[in-house]
Amino acid sequence: MKMMKLLSLSLLVSCSTLMFAAEKNSVKAKSAKTHLLQPGDWERLGTRTVDMRGDHDEILVTISDGLFTKLRLKIMKAPIHLININVVFGNGENQNFVFNKKFEPGSFTRVLDLPGNRRIIKKVKLNYKSVPVGNGRAVITLFGKH
Repeated sequence: MKMMKLLSLSLLVSCSTLMFAAEKNSVKAKSAKTHLLQPGDWERLGTRTVDMRGDHDEILVTISDGLFTKLRLKIMKAPIHLININVVFGNGENQNFVFNKKFEPGSFTRVLDLPGNRRIIKKVKLNYKSVPVGNGRAVITLFGKH
């Protein structure tokens, strides 16, 4: 009987220790993400390797990403002639931003102010022309600011 109690107590302590360690790691992961993204920081919302044979693509954004006041794009790996983007908001409204400009790899678009206070973004539609260069396909990353 004493052996059963001792075994039960040992099992209870082991389970409690494991649960505490898992909770501590979860809190660390959450605080690390929060610590990295301070108010006013840019958050990566999605990336798309564009098909240079086409002329449009989309970057989907989930509602869990939150509310945003500003957007911008970063172009990597190959140049692209960005005609415009169309931002589709969570309520179905949309806003078009015209660029009609060639962007080199490593460059950013201008900062795009979103209408209203803060908006949920459903997706961003990209319209572009391919730039005939042998550097491969452009990679476009969408960033948002809360």
